[in-house]
Amino acid sequence: MRAFLTVVRNEITLILRDKVYLLLLTVGGVSTLVTLAYTLSTDIEDVRTLVVNLDAGQHSRRFVQALANDRFFDLEMAAHRDEAENSLQDGSVRVAVVIPADYSRSIDRGETAQVQVLIDGSEPGVAVLAESHVLAIAGSASQQLAMEVVERQGVAGRGVMGSRSRVVLNARVGYNADLKTVLGVVPGLMGIVLIVPAVGASAAFARERERGSFEVVASTPLGRWPLLLGRVFPYVLVGLFDIGIFTAIARLAFGVPLRGGLGLFVVLGCVYIFATASSGVLIAQFSRSQHGAAIITFELFGIAPTYLSNIFFPVASMPLWLQWLSASLPATHFTAIARGIFLKGVGWEVLWPNVLALLAMGTLTSMLAYVRFRKKLG
Repeated sequence: MRAFLTVVRNEITLILRDKVYLLLLTVGGVSTLVTLAYTLSTDIEDVRTLVVNLDAGQHSRRFVQALANDRFFDLEMAAHRDEAENSLQDGSVRVAVVIPADYSRSIDRGETAQVQVLIDGSEPGVAVLAESHVLAIAGSASQQLAMEVVERQGVAGRGVMGSRSRVVLNARVGYNADLKTVLGVVPGLMGIVLIVPAVGASAAFARERERGSFEVVASTPLGRWPLLLGRVFPYVLVGLFDIGIFTAIARLAFGVPLRGGLGLFVVLGCVYIFATASSGVLIAQFSRSQHGAAIITFELFGIAPTYLSNIFFPVASMPLWLQWLSASLPATHFTAIARGIFLKGVGWEVLWPNVLALLAMGTLTSMLAYVRFRKKLG
């Protein structure tokens, strides 16, 4: 029994010494529970939707008002159809509704009026719900028009209600016409599996400290930056190899189209690895064990992005604090980059905000890691 208590006391002492690991064991589970609860219990709402109303009649205004009354949509108005196409491509909106100029005139003539709906299929779950919501609004509009005919002409209600629809949707899903979930998920998952270099870099730095060889390495005539970069660079090479393998798997095994430039994806993948690896090195500066450093890095950049980077759940429907948390994760920006290059074929002109965010994260964390590293050497 005395031996058992000795081991327990020794283990508790080790845990208490590693403040970062202790924080993970105590606060990490609570934060994960709260975040998951908010994520999984949030109904999809406030999907960014652009409405192009080319008709000035009362029927089109009524249709727009019906869209505004549905909490699923967060409406923005535009004057030209080209704005709808551009907004879908750059990801600023997920749905675009185009009401033609003859919409009200067709209804007044007793003809069928058409509404075009353009949907971003890179997030299949949101796309399916968006189409069903607009379809329900169109059906409600048709039913209301039929009831007005009944009241105006005194026709038998049942006969009119069984007639053809007065408002018909012309839906077009872009970038993933068949709404295959795998096409939207696989590019995003690349960001999750590409955190392996970050975990490796974090564990490598923490290993030197855990084994007591950190002082020996630090006493060499090498400068601080060569020590930092020399430790990280091999893991960047591993990540570069992984990018090639993952791209081949996405194309050959899952049939994900590569509509953009492969070279651009490789370059931006390296930027993402730079951001995550720098963060992993910073975490290692505060952890006393490679085990703790690896777990914390994987928790922050592997588990959290699974439900906070728009891969499976739309972040726009989450509470504001979760949206800010999502924006601070490198995987969120890499998901937008991967989907943009693979599914939409976009380039720098669209992806630069995400690239800038990754560069800012990588630069900030690498500078903080350098300062912490310099303090240790001092």
